[in-house]
Amino acid sequence: MIKFLIKHVPVHYAWVVVVIGIISNMLAAGYMFWAIAVYIPEIAEYFSIGRLPVILCFTAGQALSAVCSSSIGRFMDEHGARKSLIIGSLIASLGFIVTASSPNIYIVLVGWLIVGVARPFVLPITFSWLITRWFVTHRRAALGLVTTGLGLGGVMLPFFTFLTELYSWQFTLYSASILFPLFNISFALFLIKDQPKECGLLSVGSSNNLDDEQALTGMNLDAAKKTLTFWIVTIGFVFFFMGQGAVNLLGLDFLLNEGITNAAIFLGVSSLIRALGRIPGSLLVDRINNIFFLAILVGLLQGLAMLTIVFSTKFIFLIAFVLLWGGGGIFVPMLEALILTKTFGIKHYGAISGLVLAFAFGGQIVAPILGGWMFDITNSYAIPFVIYSLMSVISCILFYFAYKTSENVKF
Repeated sequence: MIKFLIKHVPVHYAWVVVVIGIISNMLAAGYMFWAIAVYIPEIAEYFSIGRLPVILCFTAGQALSAVCSSSIGRFMDEHGARKSLIIGSLIASLGFIVTASSPNIYIVLVGWLIVGVARPFVLPITFSWLITRWFVTHRRAALGLVTTGLGLGGVMLPFFTFLTELYSWQFTLYSASILFPLFNISFALFLIKDQPKECGLLSVGSSNNLDDEQALTGMNLDAAKKTLTFWIVTIGFVFFFMGQGAVNLLGLDFLLNEGITNAAIFLGVSSLIRALGRIPGSLLVDRINNIFFLAILVGLLQGLAMLTIVFSTKFIFLIAFVLLWGGGGIFVPMLEALILTKTFGIKHYGAISGLVLAFAFGGQIVAPILGGWMFDITNSYAIPFVIYSLMSVISCILFYFAYKTSENVKF
């Protein structure tokens, strides 16, 4: 299949890998992350419990994902992304089935812990890792484009809502257990290779195989951990992803609780803006020298977006939220890969990214728990969303200091 496509596609096959990455990331983000916003109120109602126990189940899965991220990143550096994609898809399928079959909330916890193990195998390192191998030039653009799928996962939110209302949240999970591994395993077996040389090609922008090997430069994880920049960047992403994780998990429930019956449409449109905006956004980042300043701008826009719906959920403010959250979010999933590869190189990207995301997921874990707890007490998400906005501002300050210290990082 690959040889056939190489002969017939009018571009370097690396760009086909990017398209496959977009589709895979869309499915992974949709089924393993965005759909949770639909599951939380549905499962709470199904078992006649509060939001917090359900949120704890999903955040426990994220916690386990965080614990596993660094080890799985190392596995990917050693064994490649294809094996990771197959393993992760099979484990995720099992987790979806267990969750859908749950007779009580405790089995929901078990099911999503299984999904938590699967997540680092398929998202978000996998295709970013592949891009670092397939591209020497235009790497930033390709990294940006492949993250388009993460936003498209959010565009699936109205579909998940429709499917759940028409059938049930269990049906949505059962369908995921079939479609998710079917697509990803097909991709891994028939359409992608870990290195371009495996199918007789050179990386985009290289003139020989020696160029490809020389392009794989960078610090290893132990060396990176000894730098101040690594820890400032890591803590910055912890605060940054607090707001991202909370809005993605709780934003739908927030708006529904405020009486916005078509809340999924607003969130879906903002996700569509993010997804479609990543195409020109990816071309833009290829020309941006200072990624840290871009991260600061994005953090400020995301913080302002959260404050907008706290202030009011009237139509004009909802439109402002969609534009700020969607527009600023164009660059959100690109930032981690762009900052880490720029600062520490690409050779050990899997291991370095795995550890950074392990801490960053911690922010995603704490934020929804805080929001769910406050909601159960106050019946409102206003206070936690103000806190999330402040966390976003703190991340901007940390990214500035990371920029200043990164000038001393050499590899």
